[in-house]
Amino acid sequence: MRRVPLAVMLTLAAILLSSCADNSPSPDTENTAHEAASWPYPFVVVENRVYVIKNDENNDELVAKEKIGEQIGIVQEKYEYPRDVEPSSLIIHSNYLEEGTKLFTIKDVDPSVQIAFEKSEGVFVKATEKSAVPKTNE
Repeated sequence: MRRVPLAVMLTLAAILLSSCADNSPSPDTENTAHEAASWPYPFVVVENRVYVIKNDENNDELVAKEKIGEQIGIVQEKYEYPRDVEPSSLIIHSNYLEEGTKLFTIKDVDPSVQIAFEKSEGVFVKATEKSAVPKTNE
């Protein structure tokens, strides 16, 4: 009977053991960064209505302070990853806006179509209801 060299036996054992290892992603892996980028767009949800936020914030997306109406709420939860979302019609949540961000109506604009949020002191940016956002060919 032939003897198999010890080095060959150890190599085969290492290959077998590594194939049985748990390769599921952990919070410390590259997959975490990929998941953060997996949201299709920045949004805020108010009363089950999804408002899309354009994050290029050009002048078209800014709202003059005098056009700001009444405050309709604040962001209560910010979700970092899609798996974190626990849908609730009672909670105003976002994947982009920080907790505590104030949300407002825009004068002379139907709030079911657009609302505004206060990005910084006195600077307001609009968010448009998802179905009202024009489709783009990307």
